[in-house]
Amino acid sequence: MNSMTGYGRAKVELPVHLVSLEISSVNKRNLEVVFAGPKEWQTFEQHAIQLLRKHLDRGRIRISLNLEQKSKTANESPFDEKSLELDLDTIRSYMEKRGQKFALTADLIVQVANLRKKELGIPSYDEAFPFLETALLHALKEMKEMRVAEGIILSQDLKNRTEILAKLSEKMKSECFGMAQDSKDKLLERLRKSDLELDQDDDRVLKEIALYAEKCDVSEEITRLDSHLEQISETVGSKSSVGRKIEFLLQEVSRELNTLCSKSTRTSCTNLALEARAEVEKMREQAMNME
Repeated sequence: MNSMTGYGRAKVELPVHLVSLEISSVNKRNLEVVFAGPKEWQTFEQHAIQLLRKHLDRGRIRISLNLEQKSKTANESPFDEKSLELDLDTIRSYMEKRGQKFALTADLIVQVANLRKKELGIPSYDEAFPFLETALLHALKEMKEMRVAEGIILSQDLKNRTEILAKLSEKMKSECFGMAQDSKDKLLERLRKSDLELDQDDDRVLKEIALYAEKCDVSEEITRLDSHLEQISETVGSKSSVGRKIEFLLQEVSRELNTLCSKSTRTSCTNLALEARAEVEKMREQAMNME
């Protein structure tokens, strides 16, 4: 069971550039990918989404691509005088070998300079793709390791809180035992002391009393509560993506506790249910960050 929070980073070197890729994830009910990078490489977004779907099930994933030239003087000039001379010498040698006359002109210098600029520009997507994919895989591996590490911590926290709920459930069984019968006896006593002209042996009266007592019986809620807690304990130990399942089970646990609170006629039993609800809310916050 993994967390949805993670971060990874990788750098790869192109012939002239350095590419830095960062990937981060936060909790999200479904998988959502946000891509930020040079417009020339926007096509990589679709490939990244397809790759991430093979590794992740949930989370808001942000991929950020940064490109910089290796040369520190790249902002000042895309080429230097030495590079220009080497390029011109290459052209001169090429033409002389073929019996052509070489003439150095301003137009030739501009054309060579423009070629140099083009070489130092952003690489094409096809050229950059292998490097981008390598960077993404490395960063993704790092992010997944972080998600696994945090998932272990969250998993242990959920186990501990599940055990707390199980102990509270045992206490509720004890505190709520006989509550329905007590409510029935108290109602009969009140009827005896009242001035109402009711025949307490009348089947209709007895039926209404039985219905009232049944509304105070929380044994079914506690049974279902124990069942949900057992399922949560089994699910927390799973290595698959179980975040949604745990959220659902905790929702059902909360539902049973709410019903128990509304039925309870004993302060001690109600207080235990309220304490359990507080633990469930903490667990739901943790579960929202589980993949």
